[in-house]
Amino acid sequence: MFDALRTALPNTTRRNLLRTLGVLSALPLTGYGLRHFLTDSQAADANPLCLLSATKTEGPYWIDEHLNRSDLTTDTTRSTVLQGLPLTLTLSVINASSSACSVARNVQIDVWHADAAGEYSDVSGNGQTSTVGQTFLRGYQLTDSTGTVTFKTIYPGWYRGRTAHIHVRARVFDAQGNTTYNFTTQLFFDDVITDSVYANAPYNSRGTRDTLNSTDMHYLDGDSSNLLLNLTSQETGGYVAVGSVGLVGLPDSIETENAFDITTTTTGNLDNLSLTGTLTVATNDVGTYGSLYVAAQIGEIWYINDGNGWLPYTDDFPAYSSGMLTDTHQLKILNSVNVSTLCGANVYAGYGQNVQDMLQKNQYKKVYTVPCQ
Repeated sequence: MFDALRTALPNTTRRNLLRTLGVLSALPLTGYGLRHFLTDSQAADANPLCLLSATKTEGPYWIDEHLNRSDLTTDTTRSTVLQGLPLTLTLSVINASSSACSVARNVQIDVWHADAAGEYSDVSGNGQTSTVGQTFLRGYQLTDSTGTVTFKTIYPGWYRGRTAHIHVRARVFDAQGNTTYNFTTQLFFDDVITDSVYANAPYNSRGTRDTLNSTDMHYLDGDSSNLLLNLTSQETGGYVAVGSVGLVGLPDSIETENAFDITTTTTGNLDNLSLTGTLTVATNDVGTYGSLYVAAQIGEIWYINDGNGWLPYTDDFPAYSSGMLTDTHQLKILNSVNVSTLCGANVYAGYGQNVQDMLQKNQYKKVYTVPCQ
């Protein structure tokens, strides 16, 4: 298991090597390479693409219902909602104008869409029956410290001239309730999956839909490729839909809460290197119970620090430590270590309720790469 390290340090015994690695006493875990520990579907959830989302019309069915809820299927007896195919929608909202493509916190995300019969709530006219007074399949959530919102809803039905889609509005308000940012777009579905969904009740009672993505005027208006949702079927039925919304021009007010971050400082040279850091815990996570992680990658080999020393990664990813999360944690990552022969080795740190939570919420970061001499 230590072949890569033995090659790099031919005169180091396994015991001395672990003792040397043991000084990598870091807290949290992070870095792009850590996606190695995610399944394919989890990797699709993590590190969303930093792309600006195309603006799409709000359409004729927008109603500002002021419904702060994640379950959009509540408060209705309508069969075309309750019998619709379950859909869990998770969106990562990104500040695409920032140099680091950071997450966008405190953004109000409204979603609304048609039921299995192709009808919207609380409207009349426009070719559908009156649903005035009903509020099904509408609601909003505020993006959390990771820039994420999640909704429980159903696979949207179709109506004449439109492909399957979900409307999204992103807004920011000032302290007086005035709108300081307003953006609308639409999310789309793979046509093959949509056709398979529409072949079943209650969607199949209306005949064949008349519009695909390739013929939908709103899908064709601008680049909509990054507005296609990533769908994963669930054993219990339904789909999990994951997407990202890239925004520009967001006001500074969205940055009023701390986001996860790690800053590091190095002293010495590669023959005698010390690496320290400060980990900032996201505001929403302060005071909660969490686990801290640290890992190192040398070549294709991963090593995990369980708080007592370094172990080769097998099927387990032990925590470095667990406990109550405070605003910041000081990290002593390397303490006078000779890393001159570990060209390209990476050290990662991060935190979460567990490893998968940390990785999927992007609460991890590569804190150091050993330079090659």
